[in-house]
Amino acid sequence: MSTPEHKPTAGHTGQTTDVEARRTADLAIYNNATNPTRTTRAVSWIGWHAIEFAGVTVPLGLALTVWDGFYAVSGLAALGWAANELRLRRQQTTRSDEDGEA
Repeated sequence: MSTPEHKPTAGHTGQTTDVEARRTADLAIYNNATNPTRTTRAVSWIGWHAIEFAGVTVPLGLALTVWDGFYAVSGLAALGWAANELRLRRQQTTRSDEDGEA
């Protein structure tokens, strides 16, 4: 016994174009990275700061309970966090200077 060959009906072609149109609209939203929304900025800020905070506090907790060497890991994470914040501050200052001149 053979399996019948799949043949799309006329109704399916319309659905395919609807799906493609939605995908195109979704891609337009996701590709608009130049102007993120306030919600996107807030979620990104919370996510990055949660990771940075955990990068400092988890090794600190391990240093208090397991091994003193984790103090160095916590310190390096804190230095990395501070360096990143300074880099971001300088970028913002440079952007505001460029915007003021234009």
